[in-house]
Amino acid sequence: MPVIRKIALGFLLAAAAGVLVMAVLELWNYRQWAYFPLNVTGFAAGEHVRILQERMDLLTRRVGDMELLVLILLGASSLYAIVLVLSSYFSATSFARQADQTINHIQDQIGLAMGDLRELQEETELKLGQMTAAPIPAQARDQPASDAQTAVWEAQIAEIAMRLAAWQYLPLSEHARLVLVQDENTTAYLEVVAGSRAASALAGLYLGFGRTYASSDAARSRFYLERALRLATPDSSLASEIHYQLACRFATSHDFASAMRELAAAFRHQFKALDERLASDIEEGGKLYDLASTPPFDRAVNDLLLNMSIGIG
Repeated sequence: MPVIRKIALGFLLAAAAGVLVMAVLELWNYRQWAYFPLNVTGFAAGEHVRILQERMDLLTRRVGDMELLVLILLGASSLYAIVLVLSSYFSATSFARQADQTINHIQDQIGLAMGDLRELQEETELKLGQMTAAPIPAQARDQPASDAQTAVWEAQIAEIAMRLAAWQYLPLSEHARLVLVQDENTTAYLEVVAGSRAASALAGLYLGFGRTYASSDAARSRFYLERALRLATPDSSLASEIHYQLACRFATSHDFASAMRELAAAFRHQFKALDERLASDIEEGGKLYDLASTPPFDRAVNDLLLNMSIGIG
C-alpha cells in the first residue's frame, strides 16, 4: 500500500505540473491577445466583426481548457485522497492484527510460565509429602527450629507482606512482576521448611497474592486464596477475610451460589471490619453489588445483614 500511495502522489504531482505549464501557456497567449486593437483604421466593418468573433472563439476555447485543467486537478486530488484513506485504513488494520498476535504470544508465554509454576509447586508438594511420610528420628522430631532460623523466616515473611500490601490493586511494572514471582517461590519454600510453625503468617501471604492477582489473573488469585484457606486457623478473623475475598472472586465471575456460600462462611463469626466492608461492597459499583441485586441471592444477603444487625445489637 505505501507503493501505491507513492504512485498516486507522483501522478498528482505530474498532473499539477502539467496544469501549471498549461496555465503559463494560456497566460502567455492571453497577454498576446488582451491588448489586440479592435479599432484600427483601415479595417472594414466586416473585418472588425471577424476579429471580434475569432477573439470570442479563442476565449471560449480557453474557458473550456481551464475547465478541463480543473477537472484533471480535482480528479488527481480525489484519487490521492482515496489512496491515502485506504492506505491509512489498511495500515491500522495491519497494526491491530500484529498487536493481537503479540498479545496472543504473550498470553501463551504466560500460560507456559503458569504451567511451569504449577509443576514446580506439585513437585514441592510431592517432596513435602515424601518428607512427611519418611520416618523421623526421635531426636530430630523433638528438636525445635533455632531462634536464628525462625528470625530469618519471620523477616522474609514480613518483607514479602510489606511488598504485597503496596502492590494490591495497582498495575505492576515488569520489575515488580519479576519480584512478585520470586516472592511466590520464596513463600512456597517457606511453606516446605517452616510448615505449621508459620502457617498463619503464610496464609496471610497467600491472601496477599490472591488480592494482587485479583484484577489480572482470576485463576491464580483463586488458587492462592484456597491455599491460604487451608493454612489459616478455622473460625479466625484471617479465615473469615479469606472467605470474604473468595466471595468477591466468585461474585465477579457471577458464580453467585459459591459467592453466597463463602459469604456465609465469612460471617459465621462477627468481625467489625468485614461488617463495614460488606455494607460498602453491596452498594452500586461495589464488588458484591451484582450478588446483592440478583434474586434470590438478594434475600440471602438481606438476611445476612439482618443477622449482623442483631448480633451487633
